[in-house]
Amino acid sequence: MAGFAFPVTRAAGIVRIDLGRPEEGNSLTRGMMRDLAEEIRKAGADSDNHVVVIEGRGAHFCKGRDGRGESTEGLRPHDVREQMMGAVLGVYAAIGACPIPVVSLVHAPAIGFGAALASGCDMTLANDQTTFAFSEVKHGIPPTLAMAAVMKKVPQKALYWLIFSGSDVSASEGVPMGLVSKIYPAASFKVDTDSFLAELASRPRLVLETIKKFMTHAQDMSAAQQSEYAGTLLALVRS
Repeated sequence: MAGFAFPVTRAAGIVRIDLGRPEEGNSLTRGMMRDLAEEIRKAGADSDNHVVVIEGRGAHFCKGRDGRGESTEGLRPHDVREQMMGAVLGVYAAIGACPIPVVSLVHAPAIGFGAALASGCDMTLANDQTTFAFSEVKHGIPPTLAMAAVMKKVPQKALYWLIFSGSDVSASEGVPMGLVSKIYPAASFKVDTDSFLAELASRPRLVLETIKKFMTHAQDMSAAQQSEYAGTLLALVRS
């Protein structure tokens, strides 16, 4: 069966993956999530690319998972984990494993899986009118998958509040919580983000790869290990 065809554009080192379902709030089925993970992997593997962008159109950045028609009837716990939870986790894994920066452009509300997708990227650029919500608890679902996507980005106290409350968080509130990297005015969001992305993509890929590699692997190291790893990576780049 053919996968979902995400609208993808490539120019000047920037790969832009449009979530492609504005009429459905850019919600994604699990099959679409697998296809999204594959698009991210392909974008990162192409040496001509320097930045991967995830964006949407319409009234939502992404309003979550499209679970219509799903059923766990007859599935063993292992099958549920692999077939259903694995699709979600695969997107987060693809973002983490991508060797170049993955940037989300959040022009409109990000809800549930959408909030985790947006905030789980390396950088999250939001307009000043948008909101984020981890709303699963309101539907009786413990959002452990979403928590896994943002746990290293959001302080523990803030994450507890986000998850247990399920409340909407403005972009300005999201910055100190670690959900948002940078806010731009809604009126100039496209111009401002295009300018930032062009500047980012102008950097040598090796430099971008090295920064992401250090950020990914050094977090769990001791201070001494971080220093040694930093020096080793820089020596390799400079040589």
